[in-house]
Amino acid sequence: MENASEVPVLEVTDLAISYKTRKRDVPAVRGVNFTVRHGETVGVVGESGCGKSTIAFGILDFLGANGRVVGGSIKFMGKEMVGTPKEELRKIRGNNISMVYQDPMQALNPSLTLGSQLSEVLTAHTDMTRDEARDRCITMLERVYMPDAANVMNRYPHMISGGQQQRVIIAMALLNNPSLLIMDEPTTALDVTVEAAVLELIEDLKKDFNTGIIFITHNLGVVAKVSDRLCVMYGGEMVERGPIEEMFANPAHPYTRGLLCCVPRLGDSLSNNRLWSIRGRVPHPSERAKDSCIFAPRCDWLEKGMGLSDKSLVAKCRIEHPRLKDISDDHKSRCFLGRETLKTPWNDFVRGQKRKLVHVPEDDDELVTMDKLLGVDKLRVWYKDRNPSLKAILGMEKKKYVKAVDDISLKVIKGSTVGVVGESGCGKSTLVKGIIGLEKPTSGNCDLMGLDITQPVKQRDLSLIRELQMVFQNPDSTLNPSYCIGKQIGRPIRKFGTAPRGKIREEVERLLRAVKLASYYYDRYPRQLSGGEKQRVGIARALASRPSMVICDEPVSALDVSVQAAVLNLLNEIKEEMGTTMIFIAHDLSVVRFISDFIAVMYLGQIVEFGPVDSIYPPPYHPYTEALLSSVPIPDPRQKRQSIVLAGDVPSAMDKPAGCYFHTRCPRRRELPDNGNICTQQAPEFQKLKNGHKILCHIPADRLTELALERGDKRMTLATG
Repeated sequence: MENASEVPVLEVTDLAISYKTRKRDVPAVRGVNFTVRHGETVGVVGESGCGKSTIAFGILDFLGANGRVVGGSIKFMGKEMVGTPKEELRKIRGNNISMVYQDPMQALNPSLTLGSQLSEVLTAHTDMTRDEARDRCITMLERVYMPDAANVMNRYPHMISGGQQQRVIIAMALLNNPSLLIMDEPTTALDVTVEAAVLELIEDLKKDFNTGIIFITHNLGVVAKVSDRLCVMYGGEMVERGPIEEMFANPAHPYTRGLLCCVPRLGDSLSNNRLWSIRGRVPHPSERAKDSCIFAPRCDWLEKGMGLSDKSLVAKCRIEHPRLKDISDDHKSRCFLGRETLKTPWNDFVRGQKRKLVHVPEDDDELVTMDKLLGVDKLRVWYKDRNPSLKAILGMEKKKYVKAVDDISLKVIKGSTVGVVGESGCGKSTLVKGIIGLEKPTSGNCDLMGLDITQPVKQRDLSLIRELQMVFQNPDSTLNPSYCIGKQIGRPIRKFGTAPRGKIREEVERLLRAVKLASYYYDRYPRQLSGGEKQRVGIARALASRPSMVICDEPVSALDVSVQAAVLNLLNEIKEEMGTTMIFIAHDLSVVRFISDFIAVMYLGQIVEFGPVDSIYPPPYHPYTEALLSSVPIPDPRQKRQSIVLAGDVPSAMDKPAGCYFHTRCPRRRELPDNGNICTQQAPEFQKLKNGHKILCHIPADRLTELALERGDKRMTLATG
């Protein structure tokens, strides 16, 4: 008899899942095979619509009324799950299989305390009393590094941060010591610092509980850090699987190679101006080919040959559906080209070499005379406390303000891109809202081309509004579903008179071509477009007034890596061809590095570091910037490094710490005399380095460099082109 520890936690064989529609059954997943063992993490990657989450819901039997497993086998601990009665499945799900969802607020009940929701998991599936369940819940919250766990039990979901909500969900999933933990995009909505803490936590829990984990994500850096094996999904099929290091070193399927090439990396040369992007989009389940390679319409190997010696293999893709083939031990690929692809290094042809950084002189006097487009001087955006105390209402206590943007000065040079990075709540979006006029500044000055823009957008002259446009994070919230794309892009053209009335359609089609969309998109509606196409429409609409400056607020954070690459390439092309000046907000430092000339790092309403991109990423850097850089997941499992996990959460913007705002979380304070008492008492001043690089910190720049190198943080001393 097979030893229980040798029985796989999960064994999926030839899994096929379909959804019933009015016309016919639509296959969502077909022919999927993989195994999860004890203490092993299997990563599942692919673009949206590839079937990743469908597999997870199929394992849990959460496919809805019209979804069902139509073929194959799902064995959990050797027991067949397909066909098992619902009541028995419910017991297995509660006790032995748990799931962590992408959005913790969708999994938490806003009307119940966290303690009652956690305790219910134990009281519903075990014989524990409420007191015993509460004690175990507190212990588990402490195990996931939740500060003040006992008091957190009495709070409601909205009273804790997003990172803490995700920790509650992970604690809830582990309460019954499950054998299988399914994590569906658990870090997508988190900041890089919180993401790093959650990933470290997952690694610790895997070792302690010997749990098998399925980790679903589209972030290749994350999957490289946590996974032992990798499965790549495309169009409902598993197109490649194997050990994580083998998959990253020798990807054998063109789709896997495409995904890896789409990712900007911190070590890339700064001369690179282009990322590889996969043509087209994932086909709808009802449109997927059955008698040919499903990836063929988007495959550059099929289109260009890529130096392959056997051209007959390329022709075979169009007439026959490929099966998984052995590439090496335990490494399989669903491609006729098989080992042939390994003859061409996967990253030899994926980067452009045309980008020119904005020249930054070493002489500060020359830096001052550079052509400024936007100037921000001591800008503040404060909000009154919406729930003041009775004493404040009666005038017995000083009114409190949320200091979202607190005394920021910034200069944007014409033709450059300034990247703004930082955690959620640091004031990035509020800063640009104050600049564009969606929020009224409390004090300070802001000018565009020498003209004052501190007044709200409603009070601005039409010519000023025309010169400053914005691309928002979520295009769905800014596109009107009732109007076709052409009408929505044409509206600012009519409003600002950038083209004669009789040539508006011609101008719209020109803008569509500029953002790589065909002219027939004019008559389409937002619901008929993919997420990446909607974001391109948002960019086209922002360019319709021919502005001097475009502000991009997290424009790629919610996109798949392939779509993200295409949008970043597009923004670079627009900048080069039209000379557009941009402010680009993101929390991904590798993305910001790829597109920016200057970087501003924000923390709690302040800029703590600013400088040219080639000065920001090598040491020295502010301790906060160092933590952000250490937390960026590297899409290479061979590069192991320890993230700097910041203690605690970002302090309240209404009650900021005295002295240096970052001192409550700073891992470098002890490097100063008296354990950094000066940080708690005195606000630091900027240390001005060469090329306009400045750091807001008490620790001398030379010591900051030494500390970074002592950590072994040498990766950014690479050539900057």
